Amino acid sequence: MSDNFYEKVVLILPALSEEEVQEVVKKISSLIVENGGEILKIDNWGKRKLAYTLNKQKMGYYVVFLFKAPSTAIKKFEEFYKVYDPVFKFMVIKLSKQQVNALPAQIKGIPVEPSELASQV
Repeated sequence: MSDNFYEKVVLILPALSEEEVQEVVKKISSLIVENGGEILKIDNWGKRKLAYTLNKQKMGYYVVFLFKAPSTAIKKFEEFYKVYDPVFKFMVIKLSKQQVNALPAQIKGIPVEPSELASQV
């Protein structure tokens, strides 16, 4: 089975300390690897105000994961987050071919212009 590339955004409870947030990130990272995935980049955006209240939370720690994994792993991630209290919201997006082509620059932290993505279609 072929692996796909994904981007996952996770919102972690704001009441946690920085150390506890790092433990949550480690747990999520190990879950990805245990399910046959490979982490390409983890981007911790820190504690930010939410655009609107979610699950009675006005703030949250944003963490973005870029990873490669089999499609069967995504269902396991969803099941895990439903019972894992520190994560109160998450979203997993399968990357398009244009986004996958832009990954090397994104992993290195080089901004990619939208016009460059359009030319790769």
